[in-house]
Amino acid sequence: MSRRQTLKRSLGLFAAIAVAGATVGCGTQLREPEAGGEAATITYWSAWNEGEAQQKIFETVREAFTAETGIEIEVEYLGRQVTTTLVNALGTGTGPDLFDAGSRNLRDYEQRGFLADMSDLMKTTIPGEDNTVEESFSAAVLSAASGEKGVGILPTYVNSNAIWFNAAAHPEIDKNPPETWEEFIAVLDAEKAAGRVPLGADGTVPGYNVFWFYQSMMQTSGPGSLRALAEDAANWDASEVLQSAQMVQQIVDGGYLQADYMGTKYPDAQNRWAQNEYSFILGGSYLEGETRAQQASGFTARTILFPTVDGNERTMEATASGLAANADSKNLDAVKQFLAFAAKKEYQELYSTEAGFIAARQDVTPPETLETLVDAIADATSTTQTYDLAGALHSAWWNDVLLPLNDQLFSGAIDAEQFVALGKEQTAAHISANG
Repeated sequence: MSRRQTLKRSLGLFAAIAVAGATVGCGTQLREPEAGGEAATITYWSAWNEGEAQQKIFETVREAFTAETGIEIEVEYLGRQVTTTLVNALGTGTGPDLFDAGSRNLRDYEQRGFLADMSDLMKTTIPGEDNTVEESFSAAVLSAASGEKGVGILPTYVNSNAIWFNAAAHPEIDKNPPETWEEFIAVLDAEKAAGRVPLGADGTVPGYNVFWFYQSMMQTSGPGSLRALAEDAANWDASEVLQSAQMVQQIVDGGYLQADYMGTKYPDAQNRWAQNEYSFILGGSYLEGETRAQQASGFTARTILFPTVDGNERTMEATASGLAANADSKNLDAVKQFLAFAAKKEYQELYSTEAGFIAARQDVTPPETLETLVDAIADATSTTQTYDLAGALHSAWWNDVLLPLNDQLFSGAIDAEQFVALGKEQTAAHISANG
């Protein structure tokens, strides 16, 4: 079977896993707390920090939910460092009722038994609306929010990946964006010739550095090809692997990145891009929202899609993020009542209007900055999820083999041929040691 999977195939898998057995056209209601009983208190550990748009959105939903139901939600805003603490707590039965999850870790959490069954939530009618939770999301979003056992989270927003630029400074690119890799390199050459820094990057963030190799693999080989490198060392022999590594090397050798790119720390590069110091930056669909306060006067953030290669169809990333319920929670009825409440359109819209994200609900208008990306995802026949699920399904290999090697390639310490040879060698050793 070809490595290139289509959206149709992924949706077929989703339908077989997540929708089988559902009652068509019929919504259910989750159980209310028992009459006379004390209202439950839900605990939530958040990956957001206080002051972030996502944290403010959650507070809006939480306050409205408590006012309507009397159910309190105790929140700990722990930031990005929550993951290790969360995994340990869930594994020992001391975790919260509610937590953040997404395509990047959904399958890992599913395999560990952390995720509550969401099938009843999916069939629940959203309070004040005529549609069920399931009906409010597109099949593509539900597929991205699913593991092997079906939908694992309430999706709240969708992440993707693109090359960002300032359309006010480059109206010609906004009107006629480069489509192929060769056209994109020509644009970078023109920027360099004009005395501008074509690309910005924070080289101290391995997970951002690998965007270039990840996206190159998706366009040369398609979905499944990146994670296949972790599964069999022989897969490193595919010509597309070397071709993708050479694309990264071309970015490095071309001198398109800022002089100190391997020493800068997040969010320096994206903030400098927002101040017009760099022409382009490769980043997630959240980037405009994160840089809104730093953008220069008149800055108009827009995206171009990662270029196609050799006439292949473009593979688009569509990754779901959202809220998960603890399988061991003693307050599951209350948690799912909250999740159905949080699925209301008025709250989902906030991810678009307040955070600048692609809201998960299909009836929410995306920010103007992301229209190109949203349209491309909607039209895509080839899709993948964050890092082609390589990090989610093969985390040890990802962290111990690929990211360090990619940093060497991205820094110019090794070339594409050395990257492939070392990748094959180190993957074989990793598989031998870990099975």
